[in-house]
Amino acid sequence: MISFFRKLDATVKELWIGIAVWGVFVSLIAFWVAPDRVRCLAGIWLGCLMGAAGVFHMWSVLDRALDLGAGAQRYLTIRSLARYGIFVLLFICLAVTGWADPFAAFFGLIGMKAAAYLQPAIHKALEKRR
Repeated sequence: MISFFRKLDATVKELWIGIAVWGVFVSLIAFWVAPDRVRCLAGIWLGCLMGAAGVFHMWSVLDRALDLGAGAQRYLTIRSLARYGIFVLLFICLAVTGWADPFAAFFGLIGMKAAAYLQPAIHKALEKRR
């Protein structure tokens, strides 16, 4: 497990930190605003986990596609559509089962975007610590 994290790109780790920061921020807001806190928080953190998995998947797909050459565009398109399809299926499952709030899960998934904006600041802060 430790070797997995050592092999992982630093940008992916920084994006994961950004997703966690976003999750905490959105959870604090939801804790005060949401009528059903448990379902809402479950949705937020499930969305954050989906975002973290999405970031890892994007990194691994891009890493592999760089080695492919001519077939890279097709490979990227198919893998991206598969990722989006899995996200849609998970949202449908949440909507049908009611286990967690799908709207809150969407806010957790948006953590991928927030993490992309936070990544330069996180990188700078981590570099200062080293």
